[in-house]
Formats: sequence, structure tokens, C-alpha cells
Amino acid sequence: MNKLTLFIKKNSSVKLRIFFRKTRWKFLYYYQSIVCFKFKKEYYCPVNRKKYRTFIKTKKLLLSPDLGARQRHRFIWHYLSENTNVLKINSKLLHISPEYCFYEKFRKQKNIEYFPVDKFEPGYDYLSLTKNFDLLGDDLPKHEYDFIICNHVLEHIIDDKTAINNIFSMLKTGGTAIVSVPILPNNQPTFEDFSIASPKERKKYFGQWDHVRYYGTDICRRFSDAGFDVKTIKSDDYFSGKELKTFGVSKESYLFELRKH
Repeated sequence: MNKLTLFIKKNSSVKLRIFFRKTRWKFLYYYQSIVCFKFKKEYYCPVNRKKYRTFIKTKKLLLSPDLGARQRHRFIWHYLSENTNVLKINSKLLHISPEYCFYEKFRKQKNIEYFPVDKFEPGYDYLSLTKNFDLLGDDLPKHEYDFIICNHVLEHIIDDKTAINNIFSMLKTGGTAIVSVPILPNNQPTFEDFSIASPKERKKYFGQWDHVRYYGTDICRRFSDAGFDVKTIKSDDYFSGKELKTFGVSKESYLFELRKH
């Protein structure tokens, strides 16, 4: 995170940042639609349940115009809505480090008792329902939640074994966790080296200044060691080529469905 972004986050309210973010999304959507001559609504966001002329291209991201859903968010939401019953049954849902697009959907679901949580850092503010929470805590509730969602969190945590064990412990028997992390391409194994500590070096080796490892699909062993039954879902196995384009999902995205029996 550059210094300007950090300054803005620490000195402006969430509501104000979201307002300007949405205004920017709207401008970029119409601008890019016109510049790229995209006038037919050929793209679909399962989070918003809307068709669009294009997804917004910004840096390496493809954003949905209304809630800013990214590639991985559209993939995860499609899977949640089509392959789990989280949107259909009465349940308790723990959402760790909640993404805005999911937060806006889950908090309106009448069947869900929703618990968005994050580890609070001084000087920041968080989405209004979010409570302070440490995934490494030793006093977390046991057998409490029907569903847990934890996306792009574990790569920030050195002691990911404890974090994964806590996710398992907090789930009720029969519960499900949906977890995603950045995954190295070409079936490379997980790379971690805790001597790499500077933001610059971490960005070089792990892809982001505050990441402490780069996972491979062998992360599954860490989940199974904690007691989970693990299902790996890869985007280009889950979607057809046409669907990948329609939903704006990258070919090598992964999510992990973890079940506690």
C-alpha cells in the first residue's frame, strides 16, 4: 500500500471512500464501454445479478460496476449460490475480513445471522457491522458457526496452522468453510521464507507487501491436517470457456470448500 493510499484510508470515513469509489466505477464503466465500443450487455455479475456492457479494467482487476466485485468474488459468489445452501437456510455466518460486495449482500439476507469481523488496526475504520477479531486468538468460540468465509487472509498470517485450526474449531459439526488464497501457477509448491520481512522483498517474492508466503495447491494438506474434508475448485474446471468470459473470471483461480464432519 503506497503512502497516499494509507493516508487517505486513515483520514477519511468508510462512507466517503465508498461514495467516491462508486462514482469512479460509474465513470470508468461508461467511459470504457464507449471507448471499447461495447454496447451489448454480454457480461454478467452473479453478485449483483446484473448484465453489463463490460467489466471495469483497473490495473490487473476486472470490477463489476455496482459493488466492485473482483474476478475471484464473482467466482466465489457463483459457487456459494449454486453449490451451497448458505443463501437458503437459517444459519450463522462468520465472515473474516469482509469484502464490501459480499458484506452488502449478506447483511440483507434475512435467513443469515451475520458476523463480519476483522483485525482492527489503529487509525482505520471498518464497515459498520464489523467487530474486532483475531483469528489467532485462544478464546474464540467453539462449534459456533454453520458457515465461515475467509478469503485472502491466510497469506497474511505467519502462524497459519493456528488460524486454520481455529476455523475448524469455530465451525459446527457439519459446517462448511469457504477459503481462498492467491495460488502459484503451474502447480508450484507453497513458498515461504520468514526471513523475508521487508515490504519490498515481500512484494517481490509473495506478490504483495504484507503477504508472508505464496501458496500452492498443496495448501490442501494444511486443511486436511486440521481435520477438514477438502474440495478444491479450479475456475477453468468449474466454468466453461464461454462462462469464464461472461462472468469475468480468470482461468487459474481457486477456492477451497472445507467441511467439518
